Amino acid sequence: LGEIEDSSSESIEDVQAFSFELIDAAGIDEESLTNLFLEDAKVQLIYQWIQNLVVKEMRTGVLLIPPPILTRAFSQIANGMVAFHDAVKLSDVPFPFPYAQMCDFLLLMHWLVVPWVVYPWVTSPIWAFVFCFMQVFILWSLNFIAVEIENPFGMDDNDLDGRDMQREFNKHL
Repeated sequence: LGEIEDSSSESIEDVQAFSFELIDAAGIDEESLTNLFLEDAKVQLIYQWIQNLVVKEMRTGVLLIPPPILTRAFSQIANGMVAFHDAVKLSDVPFPFPYAQMCDFLLLMHWLVVPWVVYPWVTSPIWAFVFCFMQVFILWSLNFIAVEIENPFGMDDNDLDGRDMQREFNKHL
């Protein structure tokens, strides 16, 4: 849903999330898919469709569920929407640019200054290199990891695998 929500693509075929395996992919007609594609609030539209479908099937007698259990089902669906909106907040709120630039500047300063600080404490240039390399490598690695996990909802190798998550969801249904 995150990829569908952030999609700025011109056609349905360009959005990879539309190729995910669904339990009943043929159950969504072309008009609904077109409406979904044109809608700005795609996830909210799907949420509304699910709620409307459950209420409609309750009225027709297809779903004979006691009201307390139905209330719990609606509550769980609403909890899913709350979790979705929390995830959207994580992906929409950018990391402050000045803070990121200052972190990079301080890492560069550390890289330049640490050899001058470490060398007087060791007896050999080899040890100075080892200690400097370890410090600089660890700090830069942590910085690059932070950059990767800043937005986990993309299509990079290190991002969350939406296709696998959909398959797992389908398996549990």
